[in-house]
Amino acid sequence: MGTYLPDVDRNWSGEGYGPYAKIFGETDNDGVTIGQPKKSIYGGLAFEWQITKKLAGPIGIGVQWTMARDKAQAPLAEPPDEGYTRSRADTVRFTVMPIALQAVYRFELLADKVRWAPFVPYVKAGVAYGFWWTKNGSGKIAVLKDGDNNVVDRGRGGVWGYQINLGMMLRLDFLDPGTARTFDRISGINHTYLFGEWQLTRLSNFGRKDSMNLGDSTWMVGLAAEF
Repeated sequence: MGTYLPDVDRNWSGEGYGPYAKIFGETDNDGVTIGQPKKSIYGGLAFEWQITKKLAGPIGIGVQWTMARDKAQAPLAEPPDEGYTRSRADTVRFTVMPIALQAVYRFELLADKVRWAPFVPYVKAGVAYGFWWTKNGSGKIAVLKDGDNNVVDRGRGGVWGYQINLGMMLRLDFLDPGTARTFDRISGINHTYLFGEWQLTRLSNFGRKDSMNLGDSTWMVGLAAEF
């Protein structure tokens, strides 16, 4: 888990706040945007298959699935000249769901050989695809209509990019080695870990200027099990 703020407004060059900040940014008592959005809660799952352990630690291939959501009171289509400019009943939501396929390397030699140094640094890098969608106050995918009330676009899509994770794992076996060995024998789980990592995600179709941008740089913490 961690925090996440999709960089939708990265290429915004107009005056004032970008379109994402205008909806999900900090607002005053009248619902007018006065600050950038705050990061939302970001959670996910990852699985790795270890191919070899010949280089002082395992090399493998991993898949990571994550999701973050943001919400705000819907701006009124025709706001009053004075007073609150947003709906008090309707909420708009934006969801981003990146999925990454990565090569993984973990340096386990020190943790394997030295009991008092149970640390496992690692790096993951690979391609990613970010799904996104936005829902209106009715809970349906938002749509854009022309003057004849025909739908010309829908608030959903996806973008390609890449993702890099740098982290450190704390192998928890040292807390009670006997229990850890028994747990391994009974359950097949070799080691358990606490970890913290820095994640760089760039999702903008590899830099296309007309692309949706969903990337972010963030810190994450979690639990891991090796079996």
